[in-house]
Amino acid sequence: MKELLNALPDDRPVTALCLISDPTKCPADYTVVAKSYDQDLDADLWKDRIFGKHTTRYLCLSKSEVPAGFVIDSLCIINEKDIPPNGYVVLSKTYGSEQKAWRKRQLCYRLAEKSSVFLAVTDIIILSKAKKAPDGFTLAGEINGLVICYKSAPLPAEPTASPNLLPYQKNLKPTAFDQPSSLRSNSPSRPNVPTRPAPTPSINPSPNSANNKKSAISSGTLSGFTGLEGVPFGLSSQIQCSSSKSSSVVGRIRHKTPQELNTEFSYSFSNEREAMMRL
Repeated sequence: MKELLNALPDDRPVTALCLISDPTKCPADYTVVAKSYDQDLDADLWKDRIFGKHTTRYLCLSKSEVPAGFVIDSLCIINEKDIPPNGYVVLSKTYGSEQKAWRKRQLCYRLAEKSSVFLAVTDIIILSKAKKAPDGFTLAGEINGLVICYKSAPLPAEPTASPNLLPYQKNLKPTAFDQPSSLRSNSPSRPNVPTRPAPTPSINPSPNSANNKKSAISSGTLSGFTGLEGVPFGLSSQIQCSSSKSSSVVGRIRHKTPQELNTEFSYSFSNEREAMMRL
């Protein structure tokens, strides 16, 4: 089960960050970024020795709901003496030991309410050689020769419909079998509503008739009665489009880039992940 969970893409939003001096002492519910994304090298963000003492700094991220209802939606790097941008918080101390986090450069992040943002940070990587963010990532800045980048994705939509309904079922118009018996066309309470009669079953032509040979070949395997006669079918009014509006609808269709499509149709697998966690 753990291997299956790890195989699913984890697009849950990042909710908290911390900095540690020992990568083996990552806090509970946090994940340490111990290796660089591009070279698989040590992701120590300090990289210096002071009087023979080896000082290290490793970034950790959490996706647990603490504080509940808040997510991180942006990162940035500023100089040590700069004032953080409005709404940003400086990661200034190490977790537990309360040591100074950085020198010369500082990492800032913005914590926002889920209801007020559309995109949230879902992953953070560190580059040891490349200076440009990979596809799908945004450049936050550079600290001690290492580049920090983050990935953003839309927040999972809150379910508004019954969980027993599939998404496409909401646009289907009810048929006669879905309606109450008093509203069906063949109900005794509606005797004046006409129904379409069942078609006359096809008669197999005489094998000696040359004129009916084509008809026998095209319909010889079809039943004359399908059981759906008299059942009304139609598009939902929400997706119907009159001929007078069709040109304007087509005119609004525009080309979308792969990044726009990924943003619009991304799926977080949060429901599957939660279901497996309950097993």
